[in-house]
Amino acid sequence: MADVFISYAREDRVKADQVARGLQALGLECFWDTEIPPGQTWADYIEGKLSQCKAVIVLWSAHSTGSQWVREEARMGRDKGKLIPAMLDSSPAPFGFGEVQAANLASWTGAANHPDWVRFSNAVHAAVRGADAPAPVRSASSPMFAAAPVASSPSAIAPSQSPISHIAQCLRLYLNGAGRARRAEYGWFVAFTLVVLLIAAMVDVSLFGVNSYTGAANSIVITGLVSLALLCPMVAAASRRAHDFGQSGWLAALTAIPYLGFLATLVFIFIPGQPGENKYGPDPKGV
Repeated sequence: MADVFISYAREDRVKADQVARGLQALGLECFWDTEIPPGQTWADYIEGKLSQCKAVIVLWSAHSTGSQWVREEARMGRDKGKLIPAMLDSSPAPFGFGEVQAANLASWTGAANHPDWVRFSNAVHAAVRGADAPAPVRSASSPMFAAAPVASSPSAIAPSQSPISHIAQCLRLYLNGAGRARRAEYGWFVAFTLVVLLIAAMVDVSLFGVNSYTGAANSIVITGLVSLALLCPMVAAASRRAHDFGQSGWLAALTAIPYLGFLATLVFIFIPGQPGENKYGPDPKGV
């Protein structure tokens, strides 16, 4: 269950991603990708998410103030007493929402110590956890999305940068190829996939035996099922990796080509990402 529901216009996706990552860095779980699963209506799905969360953040802008979907989500949040609005530009909030004091994030560019962000994040953290947000772990002068400092020992590696967290991130974003993925995230998920496929192949051998002529397992049922299960998150992760070095997510299709796909996968691991924000989202390093 997400702590925070973020409502925004598609044109403001980069800013919404920045807000979500900032709140996640404070330990809050955010729901902000409003793709509706097949078989569910918008009203039922969104209302369920709004009912479960503890705070509804609405990012008002010239784009979102004209969106009927954002206004409807804002109305649901207001009626449930969970609404926390924030202004992304100088556009006034739509009629009926002006009575709720809005945070001003128009000049915020991602710095964890920016006064407007501190006031906003404290308000959200208090609504969810009943207390102000913890102080940023980085120095006050460093941006929120700057590269994390090098740990002095393996035990000092932050949980958000661990191999397990990178793998969990790719599994959580199972069908989501939006945003960016750093090399470590993609590389660890590739390694995880190879290990799981190796284990599946060993299970096939133990269950079905080995063909004496080909040296291969008599059946690859388990390996095939595992491959199908991991195909979607692998392509989605490759899409985010392509975004990180400034290319279209469609480039991820290269990694799914039999035989040649493994070479493309290796290339994706080693291409450095673009520093700072690009059109696909903020720099994923340091989050």
